[in-house]
Amino acid sequence: MSMKIILVISDSKGKNIVFITDDGSSHSLSEAIKLTRAEKIHGVHIVKTGRGSYLRGNPNETEMDNLDELSMSANHVHLSIRDFACIASLSRKKRKVCLHHLELHGSMIEGRGNDVIYVEGHPLITREKVTATLQPYTKIILAAAKEFSIDPNILGAILIDEVARAAPWEKILDKLVIVGRNSSAGIAQVTMDTAKDVIKSGYYNPNHSDKKLTPEIIHKTSRRHIYDYVIQPHHNIRFASARIRQTIDYWEHAVNISQKPDILGTLYSQGLGDPKAHPTPSDRGLQIAEEFYSFFQEILK
Repeated sequence: MSMKIILVISDSKGKNIVFITDDGSSHSLSEAIKLTRAEKIHGVHIVKTGRGSYLRGNPNETEMDNLDELSMSANHVHLSIRDFACIASLSRKKRKVCLHHLELHGSMIEGRGNDVIYVEGHPLITREKVTATLQPYTKIILAAAKEFSIDPNILGAILIDEVARAAPWEKILDKLVIVGRNSSAGIAQVTMDTAKDVIKSGYYNPNHSDKKLTPEIIHKTSRRHIYDYVIQPHHNIRFASARIRQTIDYWEHAVNISQKPDILGTLYSQGLGDPKAHPTPSDRGLQIAEEFYSFFQEILK
């Protein structure tokens, strides 16, 4: 059965590197070229240059079959995971492509009833899939929460939120090459700059023998070097825990937020924030507190 490309992800240089087809699968450039050569992807053809081969939309196809019209950057994928509002900043055509991908992903799970988790109106993942994703890491989560003296259920609730938001892009993320931008990675979607700040502030260092990770040098260390640590679940979850601890300490002079999952859930995605006596949670923070906190307790059982 012939497939059609419905979304293309490009790198920082504008090169198309991941192709999503209308069956919901994703393919690297080399995989997409092989499928095109085998006539399993239609509407495109292979172009060979001195720098290698790439795909181009066929002449006389509709405007939306032009691969440039179907393309969004890897950076926008990462930004969309961190905040759906980023989608609104895309051009009309790119926004339409992105939303179509979310709708296609949602259509595959929407019929699962109460098992489906909705975030900002989008059906993103099933509770069953979240449970299967987090259960292998429960020991790490509990150990990390104890290490940084935070509520493990708050940590777990934030992880549920991050896993859900990354779900539509999961197969794409596996194929993306991390370059220089402040991308997020891992189960906790830790950004490279957040990891740097956590190290610089002395809250967590994944490898004390690595001279590039000292608080004095970390600002010069490349994001690519940090990524090699952040992507490991053992470190990823501890970076998240350290960030939560750092946020609690940062707010301590104004208010104790250590037992406020709605505020910590809000700040985890927004940054350390501006400490005040009466902080207001975002809708995201409220969902973390009201839905995901108890859900993680169920996962632990």
